[in-house]
Amino acid sequence: MHSGRIIALAGGNGAGKSTLIRLLIGEEVPDSGELIWAENLSMRYMPDDVNFPPTLTAYEIVHLLSQLKKLPRSRVEEVLKRVGLWEHRKQYVRQFSKGMRQRLNLAQSLLGDEQLLILDEPTNGLDLLWIAELKKILQEQKDLGKTILFSTHLLSFAEELADDVLLLHDGKILMNGPLQDVLQQSSATHLEELFMREIGLIRNNAAKQD
Repeated sequence: MHSGRIIALAGGNGAGKSTLIRLLIGEEVPDSGELIWAENLSMRYMPDDVNFPPTLTAYEIVHLLSQLKKLPRSRVEEVLKRVGLWEHRKQYVRQFSKGMRQRLNLAQSLLGDEQLLILDEPTNGLDLLWIAELKKILQEQKDLGKTILFSTHLLSFAEELADDVLLLHDGKILMNGPLQDVLQQSSATHLEELFMREIGLIRNNAAKQD
C-alpha cells in the first residue's frame, strides 16, 4: 500500500472485504500469517455501521469525539458542515435517516489529521447526491497527501475513484495492483467486466447461449 493513494477493496457481499479491514485495524486476529504496518502509523476509521447513542445530538457526538482527540471546537463545525449536517446539529440521532447517520459516521472519520483513512462500505445508505459528494471528500483527503483505503461492492465507484484496486471474491484475491494496469493486463474495459469474467459469469453465460 503506497502513501498518498486511494486503494479500493472491491468485490461482492461475502468477499472478505470487511474481514480484511477488521484485521487491518486490529479488531480481529489472523488465524495465520502476519500483517506488517509502518511503525507509528496512525489512522482514522469509518466502520460500515455505528450505533450512535440515540439520545444525543449530532453536535454532541462529534464534539465528544473531538474532545477525545483534543481538537478545537471549530473542527466540529467544519466536519459537520462538510457532510451537510450543520443545520441538523441539534437534532437527536434517533430522528436521523439511514443516510444522515452514515454522513455522521463519515463526519467522525474526518476528525483529526491521521495519515491513513480507512472506510468500510462508505456508500451504504447514501443517495446518488452524497455518493458523488463522498467522491469529492475522498479526493480532498488525497489532495492533502492522505492515504485512503475503502471497501465497496460498487465496482463503478471503485473504478472512478481508486488509484489501486484489490479485487476480492469468496475470500480470495482475484486481481491486485494499479487500477489501469489491472484493466490493461486483463484486456478489460471496466472493473465490472473484469470481475464478472474472473468469477466465470460472462464465460458461463456465453456457453449457455452456444
